[in-house]
Amino acid sequence: MRAIPPIFFALLLLGAGSVAVAQTIKARTESGREVILSPDGTWKYVSEDADSHAAPSTVGMTKPASAKSEYKAKHGGFSIWYDESKWVQSQTDEEGRIEFRLKRGDAYAVAIIEELGVPTATLKEIALENAKKAAPDAKVVFEEPRTINGTELVCMKIEGTVKGIPFRYFGYYYGGKSGSIQLLTFTGTQIFPKYEQDFLEFLNGLVIKEPNPDAGN
Repeated sequence: MRAIPPIFFALLLLGAGSVAVAQTIKARTESGREVILSPDGTWKYVSEDADSHAAPSTVGMTKPASAKSEYKAKHGGFSIWYDESKWVQSQTDEEGRIEFRLKRGDAYAVAIIEELGVPTATLKEIALENAKKAAPDAKVVFEEPRTINGTELVCMKIEGTVKGIPFRYFGYYYGGKSGSIQLLTFTGTQIFPKYEQDFLEFLNGLVIKEPNPDAGN
């Protein structure tokens, strides 16, 4: 089984990504968002520069029908449903972290799960602060609230450069009574568009069940 490259291991807890570059062609994603494509294969959302202060709209999504394998967290109400024909679950390195690898290329995912319920707003700030420790130029290039399988969370993309290598992280962040989770997908900037749909499907497999306050009454 192919392991996650060492350069990615250094960033698993840091959320570092890649630096956006020159604009050339405008296009649209499958969700209808306008993007700018560059000659070297990199891209970014038009709204990242044009309307960074606009109020984001909540996006609702559900797990794909092909996501039939479940990883159930040891604590908290977190489950990650994924397509095992596309993704391989790797051995965890430490308590609270599980890694995945996309079978068809250099694309990866990691779930960082904590029993402590850190507020979502705080969690995303911590993610960016940690990213800057590895990549001083790290920045959030996209952020919006999303409702995934009935639970509201935050979606973010963070970019930065580490040792001259541009990275892009695409992740979901949530904190509540069930605990906290950072579900991140990542790869190099130049090949990110190739795997974005795989990443989106994987992220949408996150199911969160908060404890019922009336249970046991």
